[in-house]
Amino acid sequence: MGDMAAIGRQIPTGREARQPWLRAGLFAATLAVSLALHAVLLFQFPVIPMRRPGAWPSTVPRRPLVMGEVRPVPDLAGFLQPEKFRPENPEAFAEVAPLQEELLENLRAGAEELEFTPPPPAEAAVPPPASSAAAASLDLRQEILQIEHKAAADELAALPRRIEPALARRSGAPDISLPADEAAIAAAAAAAGDRPGDASIRPLDVLSAAQPPAAAMLAAADRNAPAEAERQAAQGRMLDETIADVTDVEPIERFLSVAVSTYKAASENALYFELAISRAGVEALPVLPKDVLLVQDSSESITRTKLDFFKAGLIEYLRTLTTADRLNLMRYSESPELCFKDWQPVTADTLQAAAQFVEELRARGQTDLFSPLQQVLRIPRRPDRPMVVVLMTDGRPTMGTIDSSDIIARFSKANQGKVSIFTVGAGDRVNTFLLDLLGHNNRGGSWIMPLREQIPDAVRRAARELSRPVLANLAYRFSSDSAAEVYPRTLTHLYLDRPLRLVGRCPADQKSAVLQIVGESGPAKRDMVFAIDLEEAEDGGEGLRREWVAQKIYKLINDHLTSGRDDTLREIRDLSIRHNVPLPYGADFPL
Repeated sequence: MGDMAAIGRQIPTGREARQPWLRAGLFAATLAVSLALHAVLLFQFPVIPMRRPGAWPSTVPRRPLVMGEVRPVPDLAGFLQPEKFRPENPEAFAEVAPLQEELLENLRAGAEELEFTPPPPAEAAVPPPASSAAAASLDLRQEILQIEHKAAADELAALPRRIEPALARRSGAPDISLPADEAAIAAAAAAAGDRPGDASIRPLDVLSAAQPPAAAMLAAADRNAPAEAERQAAQGRMLDETIADVTDVEPIERFLSVAVSTYKAASENALYFELAISRAGVEALPVLPKDVLLVQDSSESITRTKLDFFKAGLIEYLRTLTTADRLNLMRYSESPELCFKDWQPVTADTLQAAAQFVEELRARGQTDLFSPLQQVLRIPRRPDRPMVVVLMTDGRPTMGTIDSSDIIARFSKANQGKVSIFTVGAGDRVNTFLLDLLGHNNRGGSWIMPLREQIPDAVRRAARELSRPVLANLAYRFSSDSAAEVYPRTLTHLYLDRPLRLVGRCPADQKSAVLQIVGESGPAKRDMVFAIDLEEAEDGGEGLRREWVAQKIYKLINDHLTSGRDDTLREIRDLSIRHNVPLPYGADFPL
C-alpha cells in the first residue's frame, strides 16, 4: 500500500498535465513578439555595435551640408569695358588682399587723426553773371582786332616824321637817281653819245668827269668779262650745296649691309619682306660707351636653385664689361637695393665689390616688380651714353602692382624709350607676356629659356650681343610710294653683334623701296639710307608672313593695353585665324 501510494503521487493529474502545453504556447507568443520588435528596430535604426569602442565620441558628428552654386549668365551691355588682359592669373595672389586692406585701414586712421582747418571765406563777393543780351552783343574777335589796330596806330604816331616835297615824275627816268640838275644830265648825255643804246638814258655828269674816263672803264670791263659758259658755271657753283650745308647728319651706310628676303602670298596679293641690318665688314663704327644696370629678382618665388644659376650668369656678364663702361647692380624682393649709390667706372675694385654683392644674394620675401622699375627711371642718365638694363626675373609679382598690363603700360609711358630694357627668364612658371612686352616696348628684347639650367647661357648671350652699341635712339622711315606696313615700330639700339631686323608687308607688284634709319652716336647724328630691290631678294618662305603677323599682334596688344577697346582683341583673333598663326601666350590670352 505504501508503494502504491508513492506511485500515485508521481502521476500528474489532468490540470497539471495541461500546464506544459500552456507554457509552450506562451513561450512561442513571446518569441514572436520579440522577433517582430527586433525586425522593426533593425530597419528603423542603424546597426548598434556589440561592444563599445575605445574612443566612442560623446556626440555623433554632423555631416557637412554641400551647396551647389548656380550662376546666371548675364546679358552684358555693349558699353561695358572689356575684361583686361591679365595672363598672370590674379586669383593666385588672393593672400595679398588682407595686406592691402590693412594698409588702407592704417592710411584711413592716419588721415582721421589730422586736423582740418577750413579756409576763411572770400572777402570779395562773386560778381553776378552777365546778362544774355550783353553776352550776345560781345564779339571777342572784333575786340582783339580793334586793340591790335589801336596799338599799331600808337606806334606809328610815336615815330618821328619829316615831310618832303613831292618830286615831279620825269619820263624815262630811273627809279633811283642821284642829285643832278638838267645841265649836268645834258653834259653827261653828250659825253656818251657814241655808245649804242637808248638815247633817252645817258651816264651822269659825275661819270663823265671821272678819272679814268667812264668810257675807258666800260671798255676794260668788256675785255675782262668771262665767256657765257664760264659765267653760267660760276653761277651754278654759287648754288651748289655740300652735305654740311644741308644737314648735320653723317651717312654711315658704307659701314653696314642689309640682307633682304621676301615671300609673295598670291592669295592675298601681298609681298612680305624682312630686312636684316648688320655690319658690312671688318671696318666698323666707333663703339659707344654705355651704362649697364643689372637687376636681379631675389624673392622666394625664384627659389635657391634658380637664383644660383642667375648668380653664375651675373658673374659672366661682369667679365664682358670694358673700362669705357659704367656699372651698377640692383637686387629686389619687397623693395629695391642698389650696389652703388651712383654709376661706377669698371675697375678691379668695382668688379670685386659687384661680385661680392652677387654672392650675397638670397631668395627671400615677396616680389614687388614695379618698385624697382620706378627706381630705374630715377637713376641719372647721360644723353651721350645709352643706358642698358638687364632684368632677370620670373615675372611673377606678389605685392604692390601685380597686374602685368598695368606694369607694362605705366612703365612704357613714363620711359618713352629712354632706357633700353632687356629681360631674361627661364622655367615653366615664367610670365612670358610681361617679359616679352616689357622688352618689346622699351627698345629691348627678351631671352626666355625652357630650362633653368640654360640661364647662364642666356645671360652670356645677352652680354655678348649688347656689348658694342654703335647707334642709339633709332627712328626709321620708308618711302611713301611703297605703301609698306613695317614692324616693329620702336627699334632697339644698333649693336655690332646684334642684327637689326624689320618685317613688312606691301602690295605684290611693289618692286623697290627706300629705307632711312636715323640715330645718335654720342653728340653726333648719323643716318643710313638703303635702296631695297624687292625683285632680286632671296626667298624667305612662309615664315616671313608668320613673323609679320606676330609683330602686328604685338602692336595690337599694346593698343589694347593703352585703350582697352574690345575691337582690338577681335582684330587679333581674326588675324590669327586668317593666317593660321597661334595666339601668343596660349591659354592666358583672353578669348
